[in-house]
Amino acid sequence: MAAARSETPSRRPTISDVARRAGVSTGTVSRYLNGGRWVSAESSEAVTRAIRETGYVANATARRLRTGRSGTVAFVVDEPPARFFEDPNFESLVIEVGQALAARDQTMVLLLAGDEDSAERAEIFLRTSGVDGAVTASAQPAHHLFERIQAVGIPLVNVGSPAGLEDRVAFVAADDREGARRMAEHLVEQGAREIAVIAGPEHTPGGFLRPEAFIEAIGSATVEGAVPRVVDVQHGDYSVASGAEAMRAILRAHPGVDALFAANDRMARGAIEVLQAEGLSVPGDVLVGGFDDSAGAATEKPSLTTVRQDFRRIAVELVDALGKQIDGGVRTRVVVPVRLVVRDSTTRP
Repeated sequence: MAAARSETPSRRPTISDVARRAGVSTGTVSRYLNGGRWVSAESSEAVTRAIRETGYVANATARRLRTGRSGTVAFVVDEPPARFFEDPNFESLVIEVGQALAARDQTMVLLLAGDEDSAERAEIFLRTSGVDGAVTASAQPAHHLFERIQAVGIPLVNVGSPAGLEDRVAFVAADDREGARRMAEHLVEQGAREIAVIAGPEHTPGGFLRPEAFIEAIGSATVEGAVPRVVDVQHGDYSVASGAEAMRAILRAHPGVDALFAANDRMARGAIEVLQAEGLSVPGDVLVGGFDDSAGAATEKPSLTTVRQDFRRIAVELVDALGKQIDGGVRTRVVVPVRLVVRDSTTRP
């Protein structure tokens, strides 16, 4: 009886395999794995995808001995645990940034710094852990997160435009202004004339960039008949509850409002709940648009017209920007395109 033939072990993927799959040179892959300097965003995205598809794993020990780096990056989110876990955008960002780092054989450590004590603990960790750099999100001015990290002396890149610190802090952001402008044009085209805005906290892009661009676009709209105008701006904290509270305030002051732009999808959903409880239909009586295209936007009723952020592209750009800063001290500012996604909440029969 013939002996069973043993299967030949699968060959371990190489840099050459990754390069062929991505359609780039092996040198480009090597530069990507060693911090991403002189690698375009398009090539970075292609290499990230190729590494995931081929299953390539770099020799971490050899690379770390060569570079003198730990291979660890901290993702610091300046929110308390309850807020972090209830916001699907944080989940998307953490997953995508983690995958983009893993493609470069780097490890991510998640830190929540949602109060003064947590911010101090995060600072101590960053001083003592030997991380190569930090990605920051939702920085609260009162916690001085940027100043703390810069005092530690490690590179950092922020998710979103850091209000007033754009010349001092590297960042990767969705095109907040363009997204808000497109939403304004869409609502006006759908007949909106008495329009309200629910903005985010004032120190965040959704609290100043998005409402500012939206209001400018409404003010420059050219239509026949009644001139569209923004009748009210309320600020929320990106939660469903804050969107509901802001919508109640808007209806008390402006019961004839016929459209709403919320700076994120969760506040838009809270506003829709209040409108429906008041016997108003969406979109029949009030058009509602959000921002993010987060989980549930397409499936909850009514489905939500929104501005889609490409979280995967943002994550790749964040890791690329951090690599450039770690490798060569290059501080970059990157704006990622967005797309208007039209659904039921602004589509009248």
